[in-house]
Amino acid sequence: MARRLFYVPEVRRDEAELTGDAAQHLVRVLRVEEGQQFEISDNRHLYLATVTAARKSSVVFKVTKRLPDLAPVPDVTLLASLFKFEHFEWLLEKAAELNVARIVPVIAERSERGLEQAAPKRKERWERILLEASQQCRRMTLPLLDAPVKLLEALQIQASQRILLDELRQGPLLVGLTLSQDESVALLLGPEGGWAERERELALEAGWMPRSLGPNVLRAETAGMAALATVSQLFTVDTGV
Repeated sequence: MARRLFYVPEVRRDEAELTGDAAQHLVRVLRVEEGQQFEISDNRHLYLATVTAARKSSVVFKVTKRLPDLAPVPDVTLLASLFKFEHFEWLLEKAAELNVARIVPVIAERSERGLEQAAPKRKERWERILLEASQQCRRMTLPLLDAPVKLLEALQIQASQRILLDELRQGPLLVGLTLSQDESVALLLGPEGGWAERERELALEAGWMPRSLGPNVLRAETAGMAALATVSQLFTVDTGV
């Protein structure tokens, strides 16, 4: 059985510490005890470590050895328009499992006004969802989560492949995209109800390329997951993994 993986702020002099809510979760919920061994990550490297102290306010790890680094996370950014939080949070969880590097919530014309106002208050909850999903799937680094931005700002984000996920299915299939290992990808995902025509025009004028996920009209969260899974496989094909 694989050892649990935890993320720590830093490893210094072969020691690491978790405090606050993270420590309480380990001690009260997971029943972590002194002497147990776990894998820890400082978002750069992976280590085998032993718990040397386990209190409600602090869990201390002593590094036993550095482990081989896992395969690097592909440089994939998901720019996801805000939609119903229950479905948006499901997408966050799956995006972490599918190795997204960065998530940028986008305020689109058809995003409900209440979602725009409530989103900043959800950032801590969303970061916890990403943390738990990342630990569960044992990725070495955590995905970044940006604050919500307007579409015009989102369109300025740079990547070697900037893809407009087009529910009108006017572009070529995403699965036909050719990627090399050193490329970066940005996926622009629309809200429930799709992009407004002016938004689509702005994206095309800014150089985003429309790509389709196939003949079916997908829910926003399904489209996001399908796009990430497709891009992940395209990177895997290139690296031969």
